[in-house]
Formats: sequence, structure tokens, C-alpha cells
Amino acid sequence: MIGFRFKSKLIIFVIIFHFMMTPAYSKQIPYKLTINTEPMLPYNFISDKNEIVGINVDIVKAILKKSKIDYKIEVYPWVRAYQKTLKKNDHGLISTARTPKREPLFKWVGPLASGRGYLYKLKNREDIKLKTLNDAKQYSVAVVRGGVYQAIFEDLGFKVGENLIQFSYSKQYFQPFLLGKVDLILGSDIVLPHMLQKIDISMELVEPAVKMIDTSGNYLALNKSTPDEIVEKLNKELQKLKDSGEFKNIINTYRLINRD
Repeated sequence: MIGFRFKSKLIIFVIIFHFMMTPAYSKQIPYKLTINTEPMLPYNFISDKNEIVGINVDIVKAILKKSKIDYKIEVYPWVRAYQKTLKKNDHGLISTARTPKREPLFKWVGPLASGRGYLYKLKNREDIKLKTLNDAKQYSVAVVRGGVYQAIFEDLGFKVGENLIQFSYSKQYFQPFLLGKVDLILGSDIVLPHMLQKIDISMELVEPAVKMIDTSGNYLALNKSTPDEIVEKLNKELQKLKDSGEFKNIINTYRLINRD
């Protein structure tokens, strides 16, 4: 009887010791992320069915599902989405350029899908001739308020209210651009064709004026509180997605259909 009681106490002690020494993340506690993003075709946008979709949204959904991480996705203007992710635990942000200034502010998963960035002009604006980004200082350039390219232009000496015109969303600057009220707009070889098709405008009306400074691509930026094992798991699942061909298949899902 005494031996039985001793064994019982020993078992209870071992169980308690095990739980005391086991890291919190290994106790199978469900983890949930809030993913913030802005409307930017075709990476992240609200579909006609009122669903949040897009190349990078679908990629992130896939790796979260494979990692067994619960999530919700919310759409805001860029500045609000960025600030929520920066300040709130268990928040992430897509599609985020990974710059030296942002590097220490977040934890990173990626790169996701991205294209080559340019400043575009209307083809009939023969008065606009650029060889470098500095040449654009004599014209008005549309930027998303608080976005990475606003910072790039300001570092080059551009000034808000003079040659930088701010908009909350990139889709807002197309009408002023087409009317000649804005000289140059930002876009990429992936984003701009989708955005123009959405408003029934032909890509034949625009052309690249000068190439933008390269960023390191689009990423899922995670709040610094995110456990390292979560970041590592997501990056591993992203690499598996690329190796399997599913990453490329997601991109191809959003290829434009020729309407001619």
C-alpha cells in the first residue's frame, strides 16, 4: 500500500514537472493571426463576391492553412493597416516591401509574389522625358500616403504638396492621371495592367517613363511579438509551396484574360 502511494505521488510529480518545463507553444494552444492589407490588384483586393482574395492573399491563406494557424483578414487604407500591424500583437501585413528601415520593426515571411516597379506616364504626354528618378522632380507624382515609395521619393528630395501628391489608395489616382492632373503614377508590370483593366482602360494609353528603385519584394510582415517558431513554420511552408509548383499556380490563376 505504501509502495502504491509512493508510485502515485511520483507519477503526479513527473506530470507536474513535465508541464512546468514544457514551452507554452508546444502545449498545442491554438494560435490565431489577424492579417491586415490594403486594396491593391492583383495582390490583395475585395472580389465581386465580397471576398478578400488576390495572389498574395491566396498564398498567405495557403501557408496559414498548412501551418494549422487560424486567421482573419481585414482591409484598410495602407497607413491604418501598417500601424495596426506595428502596434498590435498577433497581427500581420501583406503585401509589404522589406526595406532597411522596416527590417527591425517586424518579423518576415517571404518573399511573396511581386513585379518590377516603374513610374508610368500617358503615351501622349511627349513633354515628359525622364532618364532618372531625379528628373521626375519637375512633375507631379502620385503616391500612396505612408507607403514605401513615398519614403523613397522623400529620401530623393521630393516634397509632399509640391511634386508628391498623396492618395489613400492607389486606385484613387487613376482618374486625375487620365485627366492630366497628375503627371506620373506608380505601378508595376503585374499591378498596373490589372488595375487599368478593372476600370476599362487600355494599357496602350500608358508607358513606363523610368524604372523605380528596387525593393526586396513583397512580404508578410508580422508583429514583433509573433513567436519565432511561427515565423519559421510559415517560411518553411512557403518554400514548400514554391517547390511544389502551387505558388506559381496561384499566380497563374490571376493572369489577365485578353478581351480583344
